[in-house]
Amino acid sequence: MRRYQGRIIATVLAMTFIMFWNYLFYGVLGNKINWTVDLLFTLVTLVSVWWLTLYIDESNQLVYKLKESEKQYKELSAETNRIMDNLQEIVFQTDRKGIITFLNQAWTTLTGYSVKESIGTMYNDYFDHEERISNHLIAQLKNKEREGRIEVLYHRKNGSKFWGEVHYKLYYTNGQFTGSLGTLTDVTERKNAEMELLKSNQRLAMQSQKLAMAGQLAAGIAHEVRNPLTSVNGFLQLMKTEYPDRSQYFDIIFSEIKRIDSVLGELLVLAKPHQVQFKKIKINSVLQQVTTLLETNAVLAHIEIKKAFEQGKEWEINGDENQIKQVFINLIKNGIEAMPDGGKITISSEQEGDFVKISIKDEGGGISQDDLDKLGEPFFSTKKEGTGLGLTVCLNIIGAHNGEMKIDSKLGEGSTFHILLPLDNQMEKAEKTKPYIMPSKMI
Repeated sequence: MRRYQGRIIATVLAMTFIMFWNYLFYGVLGNKINWTVDLLFTLVTLVSVWWLTLYIDESNQLVYKLKESEKQYKELSAETNRIMDNLQEIVFQTDRKGIITFLNQAWTTLTGYSVKESIGTMYNDYFDHEERISNHLIAQLKNKEREGRIEVLYHRKNGSKFWGEVHYKLYYTNGQFTGSLGTLTDVTERKNAEMELLKSNQRLAMQSQKLAMAGQLAAGIAHEVRNPLTSVNGFLQLMKTEYPDRSQYFDIIFSEIKRIDSVLGELLVLAKPHQVQFKKIKINSVLQQVTTLLETNAVLAHIEIKKAFEQGKEWEINGDENQIKQVFINLIKNGIEAMPDGGKITISSEQEGDFVKISIKDEGGGISQDDLDKLGEPFFSTKKEGTGLGLTVCLNIIGAHNGEMKIDSKLGEGSTFHILLPLDNQMEKAEKTKPYIMPSKMI
């Protein structure tokens, strides 16, 4: 209806005027009616009015559409600005000279500079002028790249700094750079985490080098000491037969020589890279064999070994059976030695995700937090006469099997050693043989 509004009004007014004219011309003045002329005049007048007002209606329609478009544009612009101002990322735009032409409110929140004072300034007024940034941008423009990413150290208005990750698009017209559009995100926490990780990796690398050197040195010392030790042991055996009245002293010497030989053996195990030949191992069967082997020692020490694993149920892993047995034996012996007055050792196994978890729990005196942090370091031991190499060897073996060890312990409440080993289907995804360098901590 709005489309014909002008024509209808004009036509009605024209007809009203014609009727009024006819009333005056024929009624008041008394002129004779000429129907042909009168009808033709009326028709021409109405058609002319309709045709002339057609342009008025079209103009009004265009004005109406323009107003509607302007209204929609303002609403869209307001919505866009509202979205831009609520974004946590900075949105920016520059011209071909690098002058900032647009910023959203996130710029003020992150940098402290107002949008008004920053518009019209150069894009590089707010970060360190590093050569790598200049080289990066020059290379991008030279190669006519359309988009890119770079990390830049920005300055805030208060003097502090933050790392920003810039994603940008470059625009060209007829091969000439005309401007850029992009986003800026605060990645300071991520950069700090990356730097901490890098420092940690460097520390681990240095620790690994030290351990490797210590292992090589230990292997050399072990080989050099064992040869004269064998000779000493032999001559002492001869001397014992000549001095039977002093056999108790020789027994003490032989006991200490045996202890030295044991330490040297552990050093060699620690120093030698483990090229493990994997085969399928049934964990509960291995646990059964180990507990059977150590039950006699446990009974003599007034210790009960409780088997809390289902002997009929098996979890299979890939690994070296002898080495896995060595881990269990070392940990159970540690538990026995931790309870000089007797007690109970509980051994259990269960599936945990893609791993089988073997837990060995004792009722000893427990381990302090400070000592927990040091466990696994060579030559550190909580036992008076311990060498600290037994647990180090265990960690080395578990690492070679792509496993992990966790220790739960509190003073006065005993300790629980959890060994997690990947199940058979998961182990197949890893490398079958590789030398393992023990990490500084595995707790």
